[in-house]
Amino acid sequence: MRVLVYMRIKELAPVGGPRGYNYNLWNSLKKSGVVDIEYIDTDEKDLRNEVNKVVNRIKMPRIRNVLSICKSIVNRMLIIYGKSKKPCVSLDRYDMVHFHNPLDMYMIRDSLSDYKGKLLLTSHSPVLSSDELIDTASEFEKKYLIRIYKQLKKVDIYAFERADHIIFPCQEAEEPYYHSWDYYKEFKEKNRKKYKYLLTGIEQCKANTDRRKIREIYGIPDEAFVISYVGRHNVIKGYDNLKEICRRILSDYKKVYVLVAGKEGPLYGLQDERWIEVGWTNDPHSIIAASDVFLLPNKETYFDLILLEVISLGKIVIASSTGGNKYFEQIKEKGIFLYETEAEAAACIEKVIAMNDYEKRNLEQANLSLYLERFTCEVFTKKYLQILQEIENQNT
Repeated sequence: MRVLVYMRIKELAPVGGPRGYNYNLWNSLKKSGVVDIEYIDTDEKDLRNEVNKVVNRIKMPRIRNVLSICKSIVNRMLIIYGKSKKPCVSLDRYDMVHFHNPLDMYMIRDSLSDYKGKLLLTSHSPVLSSDELIDTASEFEKKYLIRIYKQLKKVDIYAFERADHIIFPCQEAEEPYYHSWDYYKEFKEKNRKKYKYLLTGIEQCKANTDRRKIREIYGIPDEAFVISYVGRHNVIKGYDNLKEICRRILSDYKKVYVLVAGKEGPLYGLQDERWIEVGWTNDPHSIIAASDVFLLPNKETYFDLILLEVISLGKIVIASSTGGNKYFEQIKEKGIFLYETEAEAAACIEKVIAMNDYEKRNLEQANLSLYLERFTCEVFTKKYLQILQEIENQNT
């Protein structure tokens, strides 16, 4: 059995989304000595990245903005009206091809029409790829081209219908698709046999700087209670909810601090001396490890890798009850608190504030044990290989 994961090795990185998911899987497969599962290893340049570099080097903002809009329009029009491309490698050498983006499948659709092997799809985003293409378009495009751009929905329809098997981390991760895609419920009812479930795994995270040093750097008293957040500062990630939840806590508890990492914008933090913005950092795990709880306020979520990173550090999590987060409600993990409203989130934080050190250590240890039991790369790789074997057995 030969399997191709349709991602370039040079794209893999320890980040979120499909790149991070496959970075962990690829490294773990190598450590396990698996040689019949391959990634795309080519030096072929990505034309879009080259164009982006040229546009970003232009110093005059107005010209750069106009060219960015033109580039965006061309990219989306090519998806809607352009011809199918050839794949990066010959697919006929493989018994299965695993895609991690519906758009990748759609762009080589002609080559897939005659492919005899099995096609696997894992869609990593809490929004459809077509919706993401619209959401990231310029205001000019949203105003004048939205009717044309609605045709992008055919990307997701094609990918989900053409895939022989669809892999989600858990059933709860499907929730955003039910919310944003009217066709999804009907599709799922007709195609239940296509679905497989594979919990994501990650390498255990480590703090590079100890708790006391981090607190010293940011002027946080050693005895203070610290809430941490790492991620994008936008609505879909719930950054606006983060602010409202913490506003309540900061007003009632004078020894609480909020430590936030991630590039600021489009939303910005509270104007409070105990709200500390670290900005982008290459060491987010030290920020998390220096805190008492991690707040994960997603509006919609697939299966957020940051939650796995936090429990691998042995930290308590307070997360919104949405999407993949609900998996942890199902297993009733005591170190992960889920909430429906901002008031409930604040109450969860207050509950942890009231705990003594022994009680908090027990919850932290429970989360670390959960990580070691279900979410290591070794467990992830073993179960991935089992799924591939199941699919192969179905065909024999």
